Amino acid sequence: QICSELSKTRRVLYVSGEESKGQLKLRAERLEVKGDTIFLLTENDLESIVSECERLDPDVIIMDSVQTICSENLASAPGSITQVREGALTLINYAKSHGAAVFLVGHVNKEGGISGPKLLEHMVDAVLYFEGERTNSYRIIRAIKNRFGSTNEIGVFEMGDMGLVEIPNPSEVVMAERPKNTSGSC
Repeated sequence: QICSELSKTRRVLYVSGEESKGQLKLRAERLEVKGDTIFLLTENDLESIVSECERLDPDVIIMDSVQTICSENLASAPGSITQVREGALTLINYAKSHGAAVFLVGHVNKEGGISGPKLLEHMVDAVLYFEGERTNSYRIIRAIKNRFGSTNEIGVFEMGDMGLVEIPNPSEVVMAERPKNTSGSC
């Protein structure tokens, strides 16, 4: 949904290093995402990604996921410290020189930390964790690092057929689920 909202006023390039064009098309149809300013690229090669950015001149680049980027100039495997650092740094430098915003999507390991090298956290302006359990329709976005201010806030969303929908008053949802004649809820 972020692509759909951003594309109303911006040119958006969504780069998928994992999903095929067919998978992305099915998701876009399900979520009713469309627009003349949303561009999709299924690519892992860093140089090809930058070349497409140069061609399209997007305002926003979403890289999903940064751990899949691989530069042909480096001998290491995708997801290695060297590849992640080079991929992130190249996209960050592109963004700075072209006035674009970049969202680097990363995987989380079983312990809940960013998968792969920790250095990624130090290269970006904000780190947002998207949390939730499969048995619950609610999801939380939590900031753990924000170069521009406090990280003491969260966003609560509900996963539905059309994607994530903001829950503007999470307390109201919790109170509505409380059984009758009880002294409280948690």
